[in-house]
Amino acid sequence: KAETMTTESITHRKTAAVISLYYSCAHASHMMALGKLLDALGFAVTFVLDERYLSMADFSAIGETVTVGGNSNRPGKRAFDLAVVCNCATRNHALVRKLRTRGTAVFYLFHEPGPLWSWRYFLSEGWGQTVRFVISSCFNIVTVRRSTGVIVHSSCALALYEQNYLHHNSNVHAMPLLFDDEIGSDRFELARRDKHFFGFVGTACKSHGFDVFVNFAKFAIRSGSLMPFTIATKVDLTSLLAEDRELARLVREGRIRMQHGRGLSNDEINLHYLDCFCVWTVYRRSTQSGVMANAFMAGSPVIATKVGSFPEYVVPGVNGEFVDSVDDFGAMLRLAEKMRQDIPAYSEGSRKTFLDTFYYGANRKKITELLGTFIPENEQCEVLH
Repeated sequence: KAETMTTESITHRKTAAVISLYYSCAHASHMMALGKLLDALGFAVTFVLDERYLSMADFSAIGETVTVGGNSNRPGKRAFDLAVVCNCATRNHALVRKLRTRGTAVFYLFHEPGPLWSWRYFLSEGWGQTVRFVISSCFNIVTVRRSTGVIVHSSCALALYEQNYLHHNSNVHAMPLLFDDEIGSDRFELARRDKHFFGFVGTACKSHGFDVFVNFAKFAIRSGSLMPFTIATKVDLTSLLAEDRELARLVREGRIRMQHGRGLSNDEINLHYLDCFCVWTVYRRSTQSGVMANAFMAGSPVIATKVGSFPEYVVPGVNGEFVDSVDDFGAMLRLAEKMRQDIPAYSEGSRKTFLDTFYYGANRKKITELLGTFIPENEQCEVLH
């Protein structure tokens, strides 16, 4: 019997939970990639999810899936060794406390570690979004305090965290947003010869400069540019089309292709990225950008402002270009045409950036070092090698 117990202890796989109690479709890809990375490191993975995620991706192909209706702690089973909480939710702090009580090491993925109050944020987003941000920040503080450690996704986010949250939890690590390669080399090679659109993909909002994108598209078309534009967003733009006759006319004429008003599957989103020779990231505010990483996955360069993490990842002439002013449409058009004339080189540079930086396999060493901060040295060879 003693011999059997010894064998079990040697062959036992450590367990990890990937948790999202609040549904955000943009986070499904990150959680899938994180699950695959933890599985590759030897963990038995369980996803603890809002049930709406199940229509987004096949999480069960990676590990056990538990939907959250009440109890998410797998009654009757041993505690998780590791849990990664992937986004902000009102119930996070209670779950984290329960997990820590059971001996689980909990890491919190903190996406927007900005100050609790910012006049700049208020002026760009208005009262509604600002109030929501303040409330979520209060919940973030409690979760940060109760977690073993915190993971942020860029040097920009790390600097913000150190300014605003370091006194709540000093165990903080920077790691890029993780993605699986949902495109693949074969689709990339086929698509790189057929990229036509200048695209806006993602949430159509003020912080993402959607209003500027629309005005730029009008400017480019009026200036005689033949480049086609595309918009893909879950935001319903019906009221905008009713108010903006010029935009509505350009959509009717096919100069601007528009998909809006419903959530898009990962496959649909990736098709939009593959179609683009350039993706819009001329944002007013951004800590890190999943749009940029997704664009790079599809071999599509970006045009960006020097805010947030863009200066960390965008290399002019390689995977994108920077604009100095959101109002200089002439300069913006020249840069877009420059990229359009050299699609193969920009596409290759963008794809390489994705594989070297955001692909989950490229981050194996980084997460191994992070996990080594809490896994006892005598157990590290079991999981990390």
